Amino acid sequence: MPLRIPRLGSLHQLGTRAFHSVEGSLVGVNGPGVEPDNEAGVIGWGTSWRMQGYLLMAERTGRPEYAERLAGLVDDVLRARDDVRGVEDFQGRSAPVWSTAGKFTAATAVLPDTEGRPALEVTVCPPHAKGVKVTVAREGDRHFRLVVAGPNRTTLTVSELSLDPADERRADRTVYAAYDQRTGVTAELVPPEPPGGTGPRRIRPGTYTVKPELVPLAAQTGMITYPMAGLARLALEKPEAVPTSVHARVDDYLDAVERAMDAHDEQWRTTDDGRGYYCWLPDEPVSFAGAELPTNEFLAMGRTMVQLAVVTGDSLWRGRAEAMARSLLGDLTLTDGAAVWPYWPSFGRVYSGWEATGSRVSDGSDIRPSYRPVTVPEDVTHALIDLDFLCLYHDAPGLPEVFTETHMRAVARTFTHQVVEGRGRAQRMRHDVGGSGRRGTDREQAHVAAWLPMQRWSKEVAGVVRAVQPSQPPLPLMGVDTYCAALLARWS
Repeated sequence: MPLRIPRLGSLHQLGTRAFHSVEGSLVGVNGPGVEPDNEAGVIGWGTSWRMQGYLLMAERTGRPEYAERLAGLVDDVLRARDDVRGVEDFQGRSAPVWSTAGKFTAATAVLPDTEGRPALEVTVCPPHAKGVKVTVAREGDRHFRLVVAGPNRTTLTVSELSLDPADERRADRTVYAAYDQRTGVTAELVPPEPPGGTGPRRIRPGTYTVKPELVPLAAQTGMITYPMAGLARLALEKPEAVPTSVHARVDDYLDAVERAMDAHDEQWRTTDDGRGYYCWLPDEPVSFAGAELPTNEFLAMGRTMVQLAVVTGDSLWRGRAEAMARSLLGDLTLTDGAAVWPYWPSFGRVYSGWEATGSRVSDGSDIRPSYRPVTVPEDVTHALIDLDFLCLYHDAPGLPEVFTETHMRAVARTFTHQVVEGRGRAQRMRHDVGGSGRRGTDREQAHVAAWLPMQRWSKEVAGVVRAVQPSQPPLPLMGVDTYCAALLARWS
């Protein structure tokens, strides 16, 4: 039966009923149990939302059973870490994080020569990289043709390729020259062993399936660790809301959070004017290797930093949380009292785009030699993270002021005057925060509760949230629906 959220009663009552109904209706990978690994991203983008939902309910009600259920999910999630499972990521590391693959990472096929030795690595960017097939056919005695094809993808065909490094049709350089953003294919020669080989190498014809690489993604680490750190903060600030058995595990949870955050330390960057963010390294097998994470993704880590700053008092986390806040602040453009900010940080590579230089080293990316600029506004789904970080940082004790009351009122006005269109019960959210974007989907309307914390800076917000809130979230129900229901309960 589809879940129905009645409009009668307070938003708190609606949210509480919806929270329990969604949790009780989740099926398959969405819940209620925890997947044994994060290779499909279910823990990072599913279970984590549910964990955040339980944290919000514990904060609002003070009832220990919410914290106890959250701790049970945390225990299961910690058992899914790479080092606990004994699996290695693309670098051969087994770290205390939750690596993912599938649709989130680049996929590679290693093509052999006629003697069965690895000869050419072909890498395909997401989206839709999983399931791609690479077909090799001979063309004469010295050359071969490469066809890279898969569902929902533009097919790439490159002819007259060679494994000979001295040939003008050398495969890696020819595929590089043929690079197109729609196909997203690169290639790399694998040197023969021993160096020099025994003669001219020939590719082995056949069809090969690419394999997604296993990568620990910072955004998912942030999503997973945030409610863990939040539980530690709850135990500190509202101890009566946390059972004694959970209090005894809090130090272990904090240690797990900090170890997971430390695993991404080499990805941390700051700009000359003090903005903090995370980037992908140039050799990471992801779509935007060498570029900055989208704002919502590095703020996922930022939320954990805020909680760690409050709980531990560590200057490292305080400084990085502030730097993250300055990244968001620097991208808030205020016009007529409302704010707009982009999906990609305006100081970054993707926002500006880049052109192929002729060399992977100077391109700054092993995966994408070129990319067109992307300057679109933030969308209302990913804004769930941005808005939570904004309010979390603003309210956190002991952190330097970054967002003034003017900024907070502007973001509230963004919702009431730009995100939402229409009047009365016909009000509906647009796809993004820009004020002129397309109408949002039914799934996007189900995320309207993310704006409810902004009611402190606009009396209109709560009424608009109530008007937009759908009577039921679209099926299939997901972890984010648990979180959005908890937002209604928490902030009403």
